[in-house]
Amino acid sequence: MVEKFEEYQDLDGVGFQGAGGNTAPTPPENEFFHSLYISGKTRTNHINIEEKAGKLQIRGVQYNLDAVYMIITHVKDILAKIKTEKGKGETVECFSYKEGSSPWYGTTTLPNGNPRPCPVTSPERAANSFCNTCKSQILVSGIFCNEDGSPILTDEKKPVFIFIRGKGMRYSNVSEYLNDRYNDELDPIFTPVTEQTKKFEKQVVNNKRFVVKLTKGSATSSYGNDVNVFILEKGEELPKDVVLKIMKLAKDTMPQFVEKFDWSKTKKDKTTTGYGSKPAGVLEIGTPVESSEVVESKQDKVEEPPKTETSKKFSFDDIEF
Repeated sequence: MVEKFEEYQDLDGVGFQGAGGNTAPTPPENEFFHSLYISGKTRTNHINIEEKAGKLQIRGVQYNLDAVYMIITHVKDILAKIKTEKGKGETVECFSYKEGSSPWYGTTTLPNGNPRPCPVTSPERAANSFCNTCKSQILVSGIFCNEDGSPILTDEKKPVFIFIRGKGMRYSNVSEYLNDRYNDELDPIFTPVTEQTKKFEKQVVNNKRFVVKLTKGSATSSYGNDVNVFILEKGEELPKDVVLKIMKLAKDTMPQFVEKFDWSKTKKDKTTTGYGSKPAGVLEIGTPVESSEVVESKQDKVEEPPKTETSKKFSFDDIEF
């Protein structure tokens, strides 16, 4: 008698994944979303490229850049209580993806076993003995592009997704840029125009209608030391038909975004939809950490399309979405 394992797949959730399982970190070149960061000091990375202090790095894609251009696809405000240990990176102690409107709940529970509600404001978090180290962060992902908005593609004609984390002293600039785009008065894309469509465009669409230029800035902390921060500047306005294609791309890649950034979900071995599949690795929250265990892989060649005189001359039709 032949027994088929599919009949027992419901037991998958009550099995055990040993430490020798599929836990090797995903090589940076194979990530769906690539972290954009500013090097604090000069160092040699996992593929023996010297990352220079003060330069912008796109992990697994390009290095030592003075400016990076991006078209925003996703923006997400989260709450994270993070513990940082020297030599060990960051560990998430409690997290909230802030689904819907408040109240939100963290991944930890109260002493009585009930879900832990998240204080809504920073003063409320500061007054809570458990939540006083929990901070709001803004995750912003988008398509790596040229100054005119033409996407920079791999040799497989796929867009390159990058992201930044607005946290700590980097929160303010990111928040201010997004707030400015929210307040932009722009010709509507969706008709007929209603209060609902106007609200949706301000919250969701406005930040996708412009190329963002990211460069390095500096801010002084309360301890008196200088900290590298992102400067975000509004660039080229995109044609409306391109904005609609960005909206569709953002919708189609929502599963990948949630998988990458909703750290409350248990990471099980699975494949992702989109441009292929990869095994789920250890929890990574965007901080570049080099490891001798990272397996070097062939990096997709990134093609920079020729510059055009105006953003209206480029097309997304050749991109393999």
